[in-house]
Amino acid sequence: MKNILLLTLMLFPFCSWSQGVAFPEPVNWNRDGKIQIFNKENLYEHIDGASEFYLSYGFESLQVASWKNNGAELTIEVYDHGDPLHAYGIYSIEKSAKAEILPIGLEGYGDASTFNFVSGKYYVKMSGMQLEKAAGFSLQTLAEKFSVTLCAKPEYPKVVELFPKENQVANSCQFIPSEFMGLGFLGSAMRAKYRIDGEEIALFILERTDRTEVEQMVLKYISYAEAKIKKPAEGDFLLKDPFNGMVCLRWNGNYLLGAAGFSNQKMVIPILDLISKKL
Repeated sequence: MKNILLLTLMLFPFCSWSQGVAFPEPVNWNRDGKIQIFNKENLYEHIDGASEFYLSYGFESLQVASWKNNGAELTIEVYDHGDPLHAYGIYSIEKSAKAEILPIGLEGYGDASTFNFVSGKYYVKMSGMQLEKAAGFSLQTLAEKFSVTLCAKPEYPKVVELFPKENQVANSCQFIPSEFMGLGFLGSAMRAKYRIDGEEIALFILERTDRTEVEQMVLKYISYAEAKIKKPAEGDFLLKDPFNGMVCLRWNGNYLLGAAGFSNQKMVIPILDLISKKL
């Protein structure tokens, strides 16, 4: 085991570069130019057309490094999103619903020429061309070692762990940073899909710093849906959203739980009960 570890470290030594990111330097690969650094003001120069989307997820900076080896090319992009919640959020949105998730970093996925993963506050995209020309090279192996240098023990955001695993649709847990369900007054939310009795239902959790914030959201939602509820108290509400259909809400302290897309409210109450028990 010690010999295997030593060999791995020899193949993928790490060097510290600017802003604390230790990019890998795989053996027999030559650096191709300097590390490119982008910030909030010039991110559009690297991902024109998508920069505003990344900014909505707390984007702070991006570092891009490239290498070449015998005709093969490798590029690594390291996006710093400020905190693990927003890094997980952008990763969760871009992750394919069909992706086979691997425990690399917090989690990651890819194929022979691409590998994306999230680790702490970093969202990393690795891509290559003609990688078969680099004998013995593996993006996955490189990702395994690189992820640890970014965050040794990444953890899922607490709100993700609140969602029950039973009946949850794979790769459906996502963080929306603003205007959840197209409603500005709801702000950010974590959502996940569930398949129950042949129906696909959306469950969501909105966490705020205190119950007053949640109360204001409930009042605004009641007004928006034109529901006849004068003095809402903590508990369950059934609203008819003009655009999202029937929505079941549960106000529980500084949390607002909810579900949409169901044919019968009884289908979602047990899941909301399971979430409530974890709060």
